[in-house]
Amino acid sequence: MLMKYLALFAAAVLLAACGNKTGKGGDNDSTTVATNGEVTGNATPMPMFLYYYTPSNMQVVYWADTEEPVKNDDNAEYFDEWHDNWAKQESLRLNAKGYTKMLLGENKLVDIKALDEQLLNPDGETMYVGELHSRPSIPAPGMRFALVNESDAPEREWNYGEMFVILHKDYLASRKMLNVSFAEGEKPLPKEVVKKMEQRYGMKATRSVTCCTIAGRYTFGGLQFKGEYKAAPKKGDNDNKKALALELLIDGDSILALEKIGYYDEEYGPTWNADDDGEYLPSGITAAFEGPRGLELCYEHGAPESITVGIITVGDGKLVEDEYACYHSMIDEQTPLWKKDVAEMRKLYLDDDSDDDKADLTKYMMIDIDGDGIDEVWLRSADDKHGALYTYNEGKIELIGVESARKSPSFHQASEKHGFLKLSGPAGGPSWYTEIYELKNSQVVHRVTMLEIYGEIDEAGMDGHDMSKEDCEKYVSALPKAYDPYIYWREIEQKNN
Repeated sequence: MLMKYLALFAAAVLLAACGNKTGKGGDNDSTTVATNGEVTGNATPMPMFLYYYTPSNMQVVYWADTEEPVKNDDNAEYFDEWHDNWAKQESLRLNAKGYTKMLLGENKLVDIKALDEQLLNPDGETMYVGELHSRPSIPAPGMRFALVNESDAPEREWNYGEMFVILHKDYLASRKMLNVSFAEGEKPLPKEVVKKMEQRYGMKATRSVTCCTIAGRYTFGGLQFKGEYKAAPKKGDNDNKKALALELLIDGDSILALEKIGYYDEEYGPTWNADDDGEYLPSGITAAFEGPRGLELCYEHGAPESITVGIITVGDGKLVEDEYACYHSMIDEQTPLWKKDVAEMRKLYLDDDSDDDKADLTKYMMIDIDGDGIDEVWLRSADDKHGALYTYNEGKIELIGVESARKSPSFHQASEKHGFLKLSGPAGGPSWYTEIYELKNSQVVHRVTMLEIYGEIDEAGMDGHDMSKEDCEKYVSALPKAYDPYIYWREIEQKNN
């Protein structure tokens, strides 16, 4: 029943997370963009958030269309917010060359440079904005950057992308960078802070967490209340009951709060984001600066299906959140197969001279032979007797092997990032021919061939060199057990449907 409830409200919750702003934020020094697209006023380009996979794949992913929105009767209610989001993105586009530093953590800055703008996918189609893809092989629209020195690449131990703050030279010249010290473990907020918030809101807190300390002075954290939040209705409110969490900035006796409104259900309790299990996780402060008008805190708020980024400032005795973008985190995406890549794959297949039994390859599927999280590609003919398999990593294509009516495939996975493709079949009379391709990290590391006559190895080779019968027997006997992959073919001509 819980999963049914979450399914019904997941979309609404995600929209709430993406649209939840406490204020417009920023100071009078913030960048503004006129309707003609020109930067106006005494503007300092503000920090931006770069999505990083590898030194060859790092960009500020666009969250708004590049064309300036036009106000009409249909969008009048949300126009100011949409135009504000567009203006922030337009500022990046106009000032991209000035973003010369990337913050890696512990106030370490490394040099970067703007490369170009990417708006179309390899098939020449416009890409959706506001999406963070789960694979580096899936492109997104945005401004691409590169490290000046690749040796400055951050150390990372996972395959997903990661957000980093990038800074304009004019911003750094007018701000003081502050140290951010992160709390270890889930440390609660001081009891007196929790008590003050309970008194202020007339609710009982269920949990609190200290996130970080800024400049050895400020504490940033989160607090979650129990039960329904009886808030005064606001314009645009629906009839759903509300839950309340707070993000807090504590400076001595001063406690400033951002209210985070979620949904409340009598049976299932509170929720702020899809699949959050009823717990509000406060934003992470990724960078902190002392600006001309006070604190400027770059934040990232992660949820199971979204990442929200922006800046929190202190103004008129309150916290003001300026949300840049709420990105949809794409999960379990299939790697696209572009038209130009299909053409190259077909050519490699036809040019291959290992087997002259060829057919027209009309369908494809993705298969991760070595289990490294990066799919290989399997193209096949309509008769399911002819095909070819390829490595397909970072846009680079390499033919692995060719199947035919005489050679059928089997798949063997030894461990994570290590697998085998075996192609074998009759070679005439009592003969049986086998090709084994060993893959690690999306690369073919060994190619073994073997001819058997009456079940006995007659000749063998590895990587173009002769291989003893004994070594071949050991190699083949050590192969892991074959497994049956999940088969799901897509017609190449309908790949975008």
